[in-house]
Amino acid sequence: MLVLAVLTPTHATVQQTQTSVYVFPEAYTVPSIGSTFSLDISIQNVTNLYAWELKLYYPNSVLNGTTVTEGPFLKAGGVSTFFFWPEFTDNYNATQGRLHVACTRTGDVMGVDGDGVLATITFNSTSNDGPKSLHLADVKLSDPNATKIPFVTVDGEVTVLPEFSATLILPLLVMISLTAIILRKKMVNHRGIFHTA
Repeated sequence: MLVLAVLTPTHATVQQTQTSVYVFPEAYTVPSIGSTFSLDISIQNVTNLYAWELKLYYPNSVLNGTTVTEGPFLKAGGVSTFFFWPEFTDNYNATQGRLHVACTRTGDVMGVDGDGVLATITFNSTSNDGPKSLHLADVKLSDPNATKIPFVTVDGEVTVLPEFSATLILPLLVMISLTAIILRKKMVNHRGIFHTA
């Protein structure tokens, strides 16, 4: 079966000194219904991050959420963390699933600076459509003193491609076979001319 996959590993450009929380990749094309794939919730240009919390809304018409795992960012330096998700449901409302997830470092330690992955979410595609929004909401970032860290968010989007039907695949296979036969005949004819010259 022929499948196409397009991964666009980019996210919207933000000011270099501004903290951003974003879906990565920003745009993802799923090759077919029934595919399993993962997306990251990442952070860029943060200073002294000790804890974070967020909600991600996703289209339940095309995706089922399966798992969420902690990213390595807050574990920097071998510090222990507490990672939890109060909610992960495909049926938040008629059109959306929702993931509510949070994480904090533990103990009397400093926060983390820089860029990295906060969480990785795995989905299964159930229908074809798109592009559909992956929307970040209610994001909270704080330092060890529970002081809020300012930031911007960048949403993502996902498109699920339809399966190639047999009516499309069969003509394509016939065309490929005919092309291969024609090329083979040309090569045989060329070799015959070469040997008789």
